[in-house]
Amino acid sequence: MKIEPRISASKLVEYCFARSTRRTAIIEDIIRPKNFLLDTRYNEIERAMMHFIETHGQDDSRLSQLDRALLSRQPATSHDEQRLLTAHDAIELCRTMSLAKLPTAAKSTGVSDSQPKFLLAGVSISVRPTNSVKIPQAGRREFGFGLIKPYLSKTLPLSTETSALHGALLHWYAEKCFGDAGEPRAELCFVLDVFAQKTFAAPGSFNQRRKLLAASCQEIADRWQSIRARLITDEEASRKRH
Repeated sequence: MKIEPRISASKLVEYCFARSTRRTAIIEDIIRPKNFLLDTRYNEIERAMMHFIETHGQDDSRLSQLDRALLSRQPATSHDEQRLLTAHDAIELCRTMSLAKLPTAAKSTGVSDSQPKFLLAGVSISVRPTNSVKIPQAGRREFGFGLIKPYLSKTLPLSTETSALHGALLHWYAEKCFGDAGEPRAELCFVLDVFAQKTFAAPGSFNQRRKLLAASCQEIADRWQSIRARLITDEEASRKRH
């Protein structure tokens, strides 16, 4: 079981708009992950997409290589087979994703998978952008800086509000953890909804969204230990019954 409060960017945004029962379930699933939540292959796909974004959609060889590797695996169960097919669909959609909304004048660079932690109200947030972007600013020595993050969810496409919250979080992360790379600019932070084939830039208005993110993290931190203690008690009771 996870000890310290943590959450992914996607789950945090979902948490912000979820009802109370779903919020509890999100924390429970992080503390005690279910096996089926661990085998989506999405992390591998995001890293393969990094090179595709870096070349502005000109080179999909990393995605093709990953696709061949996944398709060569023999699924052990029907569930595993479905996961591999979903991963294949995601890779195909990555390869057809239009990057036209990304600024052509910007230099895109892959971001290492070893990234700074973003701590907010006692919660460690896994943001995981794949690429950074830098662009010259007229009359200024400092480059404009932003981050790009693919979003992979077949069942929860981004809406106007959820995409804005993702963008605000990405911009905040750029500001807090990549401040020496240039001037963090909201319009240079992009979330790519792969399954919906849409690109969203971070909103220029972000103060209220940052407050919502911070309040949600505070709530997660406040509830974490009590939910964890209950899960431990439930597990002990279940072992005694069996």
